[in-house]
Amino acid sequence: METSSAGDPGAPWSAIAETSAATPGAVVRRSNTALIVGLLRSRGPSTRAELVRASGLARPTVMAIVTALVQAGVVLESGTRRPADLPSPRGGRPGTLLSFNGAVATVVGAQLHRGGVTMRQVTADGRTVLESLVGTSATGVQEVGDVLAAEVERFADTANPPAAIGLSLPGLLDHGRVTLPGAGWYDEPLQDILQARTGIPVALMSPATAATAGERSAGVARDHDDVVLVHSARGIAAGVLAGGRLLRGSGGAFGELGHCPVGADATCRCGRRGCLETVAGEWAVRDRLAALGLTVSTAENLADLDRRADPRVDAVTADAARALGTATAWMVNLLNPSLVVLADTPLTRGAGRFRDVFAEAVLEHSVSTVGLDVVGGTEDAVLLGAVQAALELLPSPVRPELVLGR
Repeated sequence: METSSAGDPGAPWSAIAETSAATPGAVVRRSNTALIVGLLRSRGPSTRAELVRASGLARPTVMAIVTALVQAGVVLESGTRRPADLPSPRGGRPGTLLSFNGAVATVVGAQLHRGGVTMRQVTADGRTVLESLVGTSATGVQEVGDVLAAEVERFADTANPPAAIGLSLPGLLDHGRVTLPGAGWYDEPLQDILQARTGIPVALMSPATAATAGERSAGVARDHDDVVLVHSARGIAAGVLAGGRLLRGSGGAFGELGHCPVGADATCRCGRRGCLETVAGEWAVRDRLAALGLTVSTAENLADLDRRADPRVDAVTADAARALGTATAWMVNLLNPSLVVLADTPLTRGAGRFRDVFAEAVLEHSVSTVGLDVVGGTEDAVLLGAVQAALELLPSPVRPELVLGR
C-alpha cells in the first residue's frame, strides 16, 4: 500500500490528534486515549466508571481523557445507566453514557476498474454515507485524476467532507507511482496528483492487497491472522496476511503470482515464457476455447462457461483451476496460512465448479491441511479494503484498529 500522512487541521478532532511529539508523556497520553476510544468502539456505550474498570487506568486519567474527547467531538454523552452493582433507585447516582461518535470523520474508498470507478464514503465507524458508480472513458492519468477528484468534491458537499482516500487500481504500484502498460501509464505519480487535487491524504493499493485487507477487516478472514488470497481477474495476483500483518514488499511487484513460471511452453503477455497466466489466466482460457472453435463473449465469466455444460469448455476451465490451485499450494507450503481465499472477481463470481476444483488442487498439493480452509471471497472485498486503507490514514484516536499499518 502506498500512503501519505493524514491530518486535517480544520477537523474538530484535530486538537487531540497525534502530533510529532515523542516525549514519554505524549506517547503515554496517545496510548491511553487510543485505549479509551478502542473500548468505546468495542464495548459500545459505557459510563466513565465502566471505562475506569475496563481500562485499568486511574480515575483522574480517564476523566481527563474523556473530557478532551467530548470537547473534540470524538465522544458523545447521551443517556444514563445506573451501576450494575447498585440496581436500587437509591443505590447510587446513574452514570452518563459515553459513545464513540463515528460521524466525527468520513473517508472515501474507491475502486478503479474496467469502464469506471466505484466510490464509497463511510464514517469513522464504517457506516456508508454515499456510494456512486461513475462510468468513464478516461484513460490518461490526468483525466482519471480529474474524474476521481470531481467525485470526491461532490462527496465533500456532505455535512462531514472526507478526510482521506483509499484507492484500489491495477498495475504496479511503487511509492505512489503507477505503471499500467495497458493504459499507457509508466511511473505516473497518481498519488501526488490526487493529493494535489483533493487536498487530503491518499493510499494506493493493488486489487489483491485491497481484497485481502477487506476480507480481514469485514469479510471471510475476520478471525484469521494468516491468510493467502488469490485474485484472478484480467491477471492473477496474490495477497498475504502473515501474523496479522499485511505484506506489501519493497516495491511495486508484490504478489505477482501470475508471472511465476509453471513449466508451460506458451509466451505470456509480459514477454516471458511459461508464466502461470498462460495456463490459468482469463485471456489464456479464452484463447484455448477459441482454438477449439468456441466463441466466448467478453461478457461471459467462468460461471457462464459452467452453464454451457459443454465437456470441452469444462475441461479447459478445470485445467485452469487446477493450475491455479497447484500454484497456490506453493504459497500454502511456504506461509502455512489457516485460510486460502479465492477472491470474488467479475471472472470468478458464481463459478462454484471452478472454485471446487481450485480447492481440491490446493489441498492435494499442500504439505499440511490441518486447520486449513479454502473458501470463496466477499463480493465487495476490494472496496472494503480501499475503505480500510483510507480509515487507517485517519490519526489516532479517530482511526480504527490497524489491519494494514501494523
